[in-house]
Amino acid sequence: MTSYIGRHWRGDLSPGVTWWVNCVAFSALLWWMVPRLAIAGNFGYPDTLGKYGASFALQFFQIALVPLWQMVGLWRSGERKAAMPDRWRIGRATQVIAFVFTTLIAMRVLVFGAEQVIGARVALALGPYAYTVSLLPGGREILLRGGLGFGASEAVSRLLAANPQVRRLRLESGGGALSEGTRLRAVILSRGLDTYIATECSSACVSAYIGGRFRYLQRGARIGVHLPRNWDAFSTSPVAWVYRSELAYFSKRGLPDWFLANWIRTGQKFWHPTEFQLVTSGLVTFLRGAPPPLATQSTSRAKAPPSEASEG
Repeated sequence: MTSYIGRHWRGDLSPGVTWWVNCVAFSALLWWMVPRLAIAGNFGYPDTLGKYGASFALQFFQIALVPLWQMVGLWRSGERKAAMPDRWRIGRATQVIAFVFTTLIAMRVLVFGAEQVIGARVALALGPYAYTVSLLPGGREILLRGGLGFGASEAVSRLLAANPQVRRLRLESGGGALSEGTRLRAVILSRGLDTYIATECSSACVSAYIGGRFRYLQRGARIGVHLPRNWDAFSTSPVAWVYRSELAYFSKRGLPDWFLANWIRTGQKFWHPTEFQLVTSGLVTFLRGAPPPLATQSTSRAKAPPSEASEG
């Protein structure tokens, strides 16, 4: 096998074998095999830094290293043929194919690189996915502020373990990794915590927020929901498979069909439901504070929050 890989790299194989076997057939095999390897290795949907590293390595092998080996071998194979007086047309045609294929692969690598910039920032909790977790005065409320990068739910768990008297989690987040949102929800449910939004909670943050025993929203704060792009080329559904189960969970928690339908209809654009819609749907249990100056009458008829004693 090592000898065969080296022969291809040096261009010793014929253009037909190099192209049809090592480029076309091998690429098709990788396209079929890589997702299955990722699933078998339990990193098909990375939700930890280690899984992200394994996923990155496998994709880099498929998208960068293998194509480099393929194209160098194809170009050199064509170059050898072009040196033969009676085969130069085949050789040049092979090199043209190698050039076109290299261009297409280079474009795919650029897309992969752009995707990995976002993935790395989530995995390492950098930039908009950085977060802080702190215990608020009084010792009964934890504030999670920032993005939901990997490790956010674990940080909350550690602070809860050190402060068992905490009864509420305040969320101020524009979102991040859905896996962190669902893990944080599991922590909230296991401790029977209330959740509270003072400014904004969007995207994956909403998946954590719904886990609250009582779910509070400060008047004037907003909740934003959207759907990530469905990358499954063989699916006609606008909802990615990772979000299908999430929407099913929201339905199980009692959110009505009209709310979920509006959520799906907005697609990748953010939808910020009104306070009236949030309370009517049951996503928000109680509104807190005075309504903002421009609030309508319809949004001011929500339930009044219970007293601090009943918040537990």
